[in-house]
Amino acid sequence: MPMALLPSSVLLRAGASSVRAALAGLLVLLAVLWPDAPARAETGFTTLVADRVFLDGPDRLIAEGNVEALSGRTRLRATRIVYDRRSGALTITGPLTLSDGDAVVILADAAELQSGMRSGLIRSARVVLDQQLQIAAHQVERHDARFTEMSSVIASACEICARRQIPLWEVRASRVIHDDEAQQIHFENAQFRLFGVPVAYLPRLRVPDPRLERATGWLSPRFSVNTGHGVGLRAPYFIVLARDKDLTLTPFVASKGTRALDLRYRQAFASGTLELGGIVARDKLRPGSTRAMAYTEGEFALGRGVELSFNLVKLSDRRLLEDYNRAEAQVTSDITLQRVRRNERFRVQALHFRSLRLADVNRQLPNRVGQAVYERRFDMPGLGGTGGLRLEAHDYSRRAPLAVDVRGVSRFSLDLDWRRDAVLPAGVLGAVALQLGVDHFRVAPAATAFSRSHTRATPNAMAELRWPLMRSTDRGATHVVEPVAQLVWARDRVSVLPNDISRMPELDEGNLFTFDRFAGREQREAGRRANLGIGWTMHDPDGWSSHMMLGRVWRSRDLGQFSAQSPLSGARSDWLMVTSLDTDMGLTLSNRALFDSGLRVSRNALEVDWSTPDYGITSSYVHIRPDPAENRLTRSAEWSLEGRRALDEFWTARVNWRYDVSAGRAAQFGAGLNYENECLRVDVGLQRQFSSATTARSSTSFALNMDVLGIGGNPSRSRRSCSEG
Repeated sequence: MPMALLPSSVLLRAGASSVRAALAGLLVLLAVLWPDAPARAETGFTTLVADRVFLDGPDRLIAEGNVEALSGRTRLRATRIVYDRRSGALTITGPLTLSDGDAVVILADAAELQSGMRSGLIRSARVVLDQQLQIAAHQVERHDARFTEMSSVIASACEICARRQIPLWEVRASRVIHDDEAQQIHFENAQFRLFGVPVAYLPRLRVPDPRLERATGWLSPRFSVNTGHGVGLRAPYFIVLARDKDLTLTPFVASKGTRALDLRYRQAFASGTLELGGIVARDKLRPGSTRAMAYTEGEFALGRGVELSFNLVKLSDRRLLEDYNRAEAQVTSDITLQRVRRNERFRVQALHFRSLRLADVNRQLPNRVGQAVYERRFDMPGLGGTGGLRLEAHDYSRRAPLAVDVRGVSRFSLDLDWRRDAVLPAGVLGAVALQLGVDHFRVAPAATAFSRSHTRATPNAMAELRWPLMRSTDRGATHVVEPVAQLVWARDRVSVLPNDISRMPELDEGNLFTFDRFAGREQREAGRRANLGIGWTMHDPDGWSSHMMLGRVWRSRDLGQFSAQSPLSGARSDWLMVTSLDTDMGLTLSNRALFDSGLRVSRNALEVDWSTPDYGITSSYVHIRPDPAENRLTRSAEWSLEGRRALDEFWTARVNWRYDVSAGRAAQFGAGLNYENECLRVDVGLQRQFSSATTARSSTSFALNMDVLGIGGNPSRSRRSCSEG
């Protein structure tokens, strides 16, 4: 007979008591394989589908021919089911499939369940956990709702295809116990194989179920070869202390005598997170001394939108981070309290900087900074437009001042500003703005001519006109040309004050049309000036777009605020030209150039990025001319390149390169290969670091990392079908 849906009204006509017993019998399999089966036993299956359902005597119900039982997400498919109400035995003839969504899928030849509907035996079974780990067993025996015992087991997350019958990795074991409640898998007499070759034997092996996000145990080891440490091994051990906290210990042992321990503690709170960590090491790079680094960082919400964040770092020596693959030019510690709203922001911050550059003397740097800022934007009553208020307190100090410098500076600043925009006839956009800046300085001198106290007021006024002109072509491309003229009035008075904050002013498209180009309030741009520029933008319906802007600053007088080598110096600044191009092929080009009237380039930055699914190239070239005021005595020029190329579906090659053009030598080189399929990820990399401002010696390192996916908390990537080759 054809397959039919049997609603409850039809089933009840076959005998209400027998049918209820049959439905309870079908629930036995769920009780055996899923811990939440008791909840389902109360509700029963919603649908039973089969070619034939009939009674064989008063105590036996038989469903056969494309049997399918449904209850919520749970689905059972089998060829034949026989339920004996008297003995409570349930016999299922396969091939059978039992699934609960994507979490657990069991395929088997046959099953026999009994003993109060809590135990049973499944023969020739394959268990698939979370669509990743597959466990094939000669037989599966369920002892209760929690434990499942499997014998003669092969476990792997790799696809088995006709052309690849041996998985890349597999675990073979004589016996496996799956603890469903703890989500742990216990292997006995386990043998780990790579490409079919046994590489390790473990009498006992415990790995987490792929559904378990956090579990105590070893993480994937990391192998390295380094000129400073020799052949090394890192073996991270992850410890779950509670649901809200964990600890990771990573011992590092190398052939040249290095012994190190990396620690990381994390804890989550209702209002934020906390992380503590560091490293303790003994090595021959600094023989006879214990090297250490400690840090703590966290973020907490204190209520009413106020957030507290901190990042504190302490080092034993400036080369520690470089020697342990954490190279940085500067280490910053900070404690920050802030609140950000739509029209209001305040921030209180304490910072400490430590330079790791070999030529820097930290005692002479202004590396201790305190800052408090309050900003508010509001509609200006009566005048229209938008007003702004900014209050700032700033203090910095150094431990050992230079002979002609200061020990520290405290500054209190008030900024008031107002701006109103309007649309004028012929589509011209106009704007007027006023600004007043008041700064009070207190200087802690050390053999210096600066006065101990100074107050400065800086008023500014601005008028701006923009005239955007748009044209569309027959192809649908849109061109927009926008000339901009901005006139700024400010007093020609320049105050001579200590300046450690605003020593590297920039001229770019972000600050061409602004009141001030200094980064801090220690210096404020003075003098009457005109900021003039023109921009062009094109959008093509095929996905292309390009942009160009040309601008310059004209001053009524050269007040000497900028160094002679700065692009902003003189009565006329250098020309600023910015160009960019975006294509529908993933190619992006951008260039920012500063050059004088004689077309001599002072600064240039070129960036190229080309990204497709098969390859990616990112390259940049930077050129900056010398400027002693910025502590740059020679020309700086550097070319960098990063690239990747997908060799096939699984292999990807990568390369990175930095070349110091001004010195005529390489600064860094790296190359690597990455292999990844649905069950294995291997990364091989070579890195060569040449001497630089932060390191006195060159070093070479080689790293080999392998992650087994689909087990131990490493999720596998999208699985491919065997038909894909």
